[in-house]
Amino acid sequence: LFVFMVFFTGILNAATCGAKSDVTHSEEEEPEEEEGAVAVFFPSFVLTLGVAAFYLLSRYIKFLPYTAVMFVLGTVMGIVTAFMEGDTNVLSSIERWSGINGEVLLLVFLPGLIFKDAFGQNAHLFFNALSQLLIFAFPLVLVGAVLTALVGFYIFPYGWTFNFAMTFGSILAATDPVAVAALLEEVGAPPRLKLHIAGESLLNDGSAIVFFVIFSRKYFWEQGLHELGEDVNFGRGVALFFQMAFGGMASGMFFGGILMIMLFYLDRRVNREESVVQVCAVFAIAYLNYYVSEVEWETSGVIATVSAGLFLKLIGRGMINDAKLLNDFLNLVEYLLNTILFALGGVLWGSVLVDATNECIWEARDYGYLVLLYILLHVIRAFQFFVTYPITKRLGLKTNIKETAFQAFGGLRGAVGIALAIKLQVKVFEDDNSAEARESTTKAFVMIGGVAILTLVINGISAGPLLRRLGLVESTVTRKKILEAFQVTLRAAAIQDFINLLTQNRFQNVNFALVRHHVPLLSDLTREQLFEAVQLHKESTPANDYSPPHLKNILPYLPSDPMLTATSTIQDEILASELLLEDPAAHERNAKYEERKKKRKAEATRRRKNSSNLRWMMKEEFTSTKELRHLFISLLQAAYENQIVEGELEKEQTLTIMFEQSLEFANDAISNGESLEDWKYLVGLHKPFANFSAGMKNITAVANCLDYSKASRSNMGIKIRMDNLLIERSMAFMYAHNVAEKRFTDELGNLTGELSEAGKIIIQESKRQYRLAENELKKFDVQTHEAAASHKLCKVLLNLIIRYLTNLCETGMIKESECEHFLMEIEFHLDHVISCDLRDHPGELDIKSEEKSEQLVAQQGERLTDNDES
Repeated sequence: LFVFMVFFTGILNAATCGAKSDVTHSEEEEPEEEEGAVAVFFPSFVLTLGVAAFYLLSRYIKFLPYTAVMFVLGTVMGIVTAFMEGDTNVLSSIERWSGINGEVLLLVFLPGLIFKDAFGQNAHLFFNALSQLLIFAFPLVLVGAVLTALVGFYIFPYGWTFNFAMTFGSILAATDPVAVAALLEEVGAPPRLKLHIAGESLLNDGSAIVFFVIFSRKYFWEQGLHELGEDVNFGRGVALFFQMAFGGMASGMFFGGILMIMLFYLDRRVNREESVVQVCAVFAIAYLNYYVSEVEWETSGVIATVSAGLFLKLIGRGMINDAKLLNDFLNLVEYLLNTILFALGGVLWGSVLVDATNECIWEARDYGYLVLLYILLHVIRAFQFFVTYPITKRLGLKTNIKETAFQAFGGLRGAVGIALAIKLQVKVFEDDNSAEARESTTKAFVMIGGVAILTLVINGISAGPLLRRLGLVESTVTRKKILEAFQVTLRAAAIQDFINLLTQNRFQNVNFALVRHHVPLLSDLTREQLFEAVQLHKESTPANDYSPPHLKNILPYLPSDPMLTATSTIQDEILASELLLEDPAAHERNAKYEERKKKRKAEATRRRKNSSNLRWMMKEEFTSTKELRHLFISLLQAAYENQIVEGELEKEQTLTIMFEQSLEFANDAISNGESLEDWKYLVGLHKPFANFSAGMKNITAVANCLDYSKASRSNMGIKIRMDNLLIERSMAFMYAHNVAEKRFTDELGNLTGELSEAGKIIIQESKRQYRLAENELKKFDVQTHEAAASHKLCKVLLNLIIRYLTNLCETGMIKESECEHFLMEIEFHLDHVISCDLRDHPGELDIKSEEKSEQLVAQQGERLTDNDES
């Protein structure tokens, strides 16, 4: 980008500067006032562009900071629009945003960004390190602003006044850790370093704005703009500083107290709407606090916002009903504001750069001064931190030389600096007609934007290697061992989830070759590991709820571990054989028999549960069948929703819509006195889709008529997907009815599970619907049904693994970057499961289920006989 800008400037200077004196410009007519609706285009387009940029950065170009990319994209937009002619809505929208009032800009963007950063701090560590942070934020900011002003005043040949140079230095004194903060979390940097960088940025933003206000007022006064400026002498400057700094702190605590009162009365944690209103209260107070402090009370809105955020985190954290909701909302606000602000800064920077180049204000040599400024800013920052190092290493949380070196390097310029530069640029061009002032402001704005993009790109990219070089990340060897331990735990959890799923009747006939192909964590599963998982499942499940897993299709694929087999005893093998070969059907019959015996015994003595079930509470009052049917429909809706949440209907948007609509039709029919017939409505809704798929099959055949083999493969793929969809529909329907029936019986039955007559009618109607779906499954051959059930099991199992990993990440057991690596791998396999249309999978045994089971029994019998003989 830098090389392109130098080349672009040289070409433009050669083309325009020589002929500038010969060109006469006619007076342009004032453009007609357009409707304010066009202003909506710019933020909506930028956010859409940001989504695309985030997708590319998160998957392919991970080393680039997001904010830097948005600034570059905004720059490209600014350069392109500078050369566009005509009066279009696109140009009108960008021009409206480019001319935004400076005060409004700060009021819109800064409160949300600063409050989020303040609330995200560790309040305890922040106040312990406050003595260090105050040194970073006030004396060092003033020294940095003065030294940067001296660079602009003495080194740059622009003829700036000292007050303007100090305004320039104050803007560049504000740092933004947004790009570095994410990196510090990712690599596991020390908490002290993270706090020092984030805390310094929070406080020096406030002090930088205070110095900006003081010196910008002095600059406007010397320019003759007395309504904007003020003749600030030393005494008045000190008074103004204390007014803004300490007044801002008091204002923040005042509004923080008001927020505490609001949160105290909005204390219904079980009320979701009240949690949303709490978040609204936090957001509203953050902006109201900034506005009143900055505009009405003439204190520092930034310091007031920081104070309110820290006050809430320190005292009011326990009053927040839903902390996750608040954090998610603040993250969303930060993303939106950063995206629009950096893009807007880039647009202005690009357009100003083009205009400055056209008017010969910015020349190729100025890029050399920009690079020099970038280098000198690092020298100045290093000088500041190493001079104060003997003091800071003894105060607060203390520090060391490596952390100080990285902190000096990590002073990126970002949101606050860009916002102040835009404010200065807009105010000068609105109120100051002096060509000299406009030229100075233009050069300063290009310099500030250039420094921002250089620090975001160069420092943001090189911060990670520097952290590792300084040894400020966790040991690679130690972290590798921890991750290896988590991989073992993850595999054990996957095997346990696999056993739990096999206890369900819908997965009694699965193709383990298919499962092993799509779930690599099970690829080297052994019989001994399976036995341990089944044993753990049996021990951890109540006897009344235990159901043996369906293993008849699994065992023929599993080899025995030679080392464990050699050391196992005959009793161990007999126990393993009995446990693994336990018949789920026989166990279910025995369980039902025992349940009937228990019911007869329990009928004589009614216990406490009678007083808590719905039927008893209604004192045997008649409940209409219609109302119970509506209740059962609600249970079905919850069961379908749970399948969606659990990932069982992954990428099956058609089915989810049809399930929802079928229940709506069934509800309407029930209201008209009809019985439960949701299967009929589901099939009716599915017919148009089936007809459409059949039509697509014919179109594909015609399109591929010149290539018979290609047409055959396409038709086969469509048929496999259609069959899988129909089987998926029946399986999801049957599972939902099973879940709803169990919940219905548990909630409305008495101690023995007995329902009222109306309840029994509902269960009978549900079972009838279940049989209709079951009959639909019988239309498919065994191999097709087995493949569909196996793919569904893979989807459910992979989603359970994703949930397990997400939980580890949320609890802090593994870092987000490490979790992302595992999640990407699991999601890769999940996508393959969803798109799979293979009929055969690697390692598949060409024997039927019954033969597999008989073969296993024979093998076990032979092994036991051999052991007895020996």
